[in-house]
Amino acid sequence: MARTKILAKNYRRPAIYMLGVHALRASQAIRFLAVGLLLLIVTASAWGQNAATLAFVDVNVIPMDTERVLSRHTVLVQGDRIVSIEPSDSAIIPKGAQRISAKGQYLIPGLIDVHSNLLSDKYIADEYADEELAVIVANGVLTIRDPIGKPELLVYRDQIENGELFGPSLYVGSPQLAGVGYGSAANSRMVATPFEAAAAVREFAAAGYDFIKLTFGITADIYEGIVLTARGRLPVIGDVGPDIGLGRALESAQQIEHLDQYLEALMDEATSRAKGLSGVGVWVVENWAEIEKLDIRRIETVVRATVESEIWNTPTLAFLNASFGTGRSDEEIEASSDYGFVSPSVREELLRDRDRFWSNPPEESFRTRYVELRNRIVAGLYRAGGKLMAGSYSPEGLFLPGFALHRELESLVSAGLPPFAALWAATRSPATFLSWGGGGRTEYARVDSEGIRFETATTVDIDFGRIAVGKRADLVLLGANPLDDIRNTTLIEGVVLRGRWVQRDELDAILERSAEVLSGAPLLPGLQEQERR
Repeated sequence: MARTKILAKNYRRPAIYMLGVHALRASQAIRFLAVGLLLLIVTASAWGQNAATLAFVDVNVIPMDTERVLSRHTVLVQGDRIVSIEPSDSAIIPKGAQRISAKGQYLIPGLIDVHSNLLSDKYIADEYADEELAVIVANGVLTIRDPIGKPELLVYRDQIENGELFGPSLYVGSPQLAGVGYGSAANSRMVATPFEAAAAVREFAAAGYDFIKLTFGITADIYEGIVLTARGRLPVIGDVGPDIGLGRALESAQQIEHLDQYLEALMDEATSRAKGLSGVGVWVVENWAEIEKLDIRRIETVVRATVESEIWNTPTLAFLNASFGTGRSDEEIEASSDYGFVSPSVREELLRDRDRFWSNPPEESFRTRYVELRNRIVAGLYRAGGKLMAGSYSPEGLFLPGFALHRELESLVSAGLPPFAALWAATRSPATFLSWGGGGRTEYARVDSEGIRFETATTVDIDFGRIAVGKRADLVLLGANPLDDIRNTTLIEGVVLRGRWVQRDELDAILERSAEVLSGAPLLPGLQEQERR
């Protein structure tokens, strides 16, 4: 089942895209030969021709419609669809079905990470992306949005959809639009005028990207050019800089990353412009004393405005709270499960910002206040019915794709969300957002062979993010109930990816092989120090 597209994939691709396609496919052919027999065997078993009907017997189902558990049910999967969910006592299992005994285990929808960048976006060669994508699946993350795009990611997206590449369903943001002096990253586009910005939006829409990504340095007039040109083409996502401010971002229905400008919204306007806390990639240390002057009474107003605007937030709590609040010691980093998937040279680059920040950190009271306020805002948004999505901000700070989403779920619970709400932020909420093309809209542009049509959001079929008959069979089997403890999302017994069952021993083999390959991946030659959000 093809997902709802915001862009027509039958637009003529630019020449640079097609060159990227040919080059990437050539390099992938070489990589697949080098990956070795093990991964080929695992992938084949998980990604073969139409598998027999899968029957999960005596499983506890968390359908993510309401906060309930369907105890001792049998779930049938045929092809890439869920065809039946019935109490095991009355369920009829077709002859020849592959039975998966799941007594005492829990079935949840595949997890979704809406802010996950691959190491190969910036740090290592594109030819390693197949390993990264496999690791993400092995962590139960079956859909990701890579917000900072490049032509190669469009190739991966199409290959995954066509069954040519083993990986999560992929949504791709555009190369990020940045102001002059801020676009040093390889997949950034500096724009100096509204006309340049508008031209870039049209170019990215024609290339097939799913979103327009913004970063810092965007002035108010350029922002207007982006928003107006993107309307009816692509949703706008990303950072909110001080020249834009939270109010304008809410008015434009921009999807906001990192709670940008939310702390500044607790200041008076003059102070926020002069002494904002947010810089490019790292918080402005010399301004951190201002955090003690923030007016927490304004949180309710900010939350209400956010909910009324129907915009979506990706707080990325785990990385930001840890990196700029508490900090992670070398020992904690080395003990993390994803540490072994990164080569020494890449680790050094990833930790560069942390080391710079912690060489002159703000006072502990400021950092404690920072974490407290961010958690309060997130909890307030949850209680008020705000639209929250889980995003890991990987791989920054050695929070690696796949592994990092589980840390984000823990952070959401620590901020005050019940486990069900945290799980909702990683299933139902992002599925709705991605299916609606940005959500929070009464209509959206759908582009297909018949041209541009505007449809109401209520007409969109949300095909994933929950367990229901007829929906896509992207599933994760857990060894314990995540509603009791959100950390149980790491107890993965197997995954069903678009109807293909990949059991625990196969996932372990994937992880073992990928760790071996990725730990030896060299840092891209000539990588310059650059900031990226």
